[in-house]
Amino acid sequence: MRELIRKLPMELVLQIIPYTYCLQNKTLLHDIKNYTESKTILSNYYYNYWIIFIQSQEPQDKYWLVNDLFAYANNYNPTMNGYDEHFYNIFKRNTFLQSNKDIDRYILNLEKKDVSSQINIFLGMLTPNQRNDIICKCSHY
Repeated sequence: MRELIRKLPMELVLQIIPYTYCLQNKTLLHDIKNYTESKTILSNYYYNYWIIFIQSQEPQDKYWLVNDLFAYANNYNPTMNGYDEHFYNIFKRNTFLQSNKDIDRYILNLEKKDVSSQINIFLGMLTPNQRNDIICKCSHY
C-alpha cells in the first residue's frame, strides 16, 4: 500500500488521506460485508447444485439464482400476475424509484442487463435479514 501511495502525485495523496480518518457507519459496513458474504454463499449453492450436481451448462446457475430472487421478492407469486407490494417495497429503497410505475420501467431495463448485473442489483436492494432469509430458503441446493 505504501508503494502505491509513493507512486501517486502528492496533491492526490493529500486529497485522499483525510478520508482514511473518517469513521464509517457501522450499519453500512455490516450491509456491505453481508452483501459480499451472501453473494458468495448463494453463488456457491447454485453453482454446486446446477452445474456440479445437475450438470447444467454455465450460466444456468445464475439464471436460476436471479429467478429465485425475483420469486422471493414477489412472495413466490408468479410475476406474470404482476408484482406485489413486497416486491415494490424492496425496490423503493432506491431513492430514485418511488412509484410503482418507475419500478416497472426499471425492471424492464434490469431484465435487459446480463444476469450477473441483475443478481448484483437485486442483492444490493435487499436488507441483510432478507439476504439471510434467502440463504436459509435456498440451502437445500
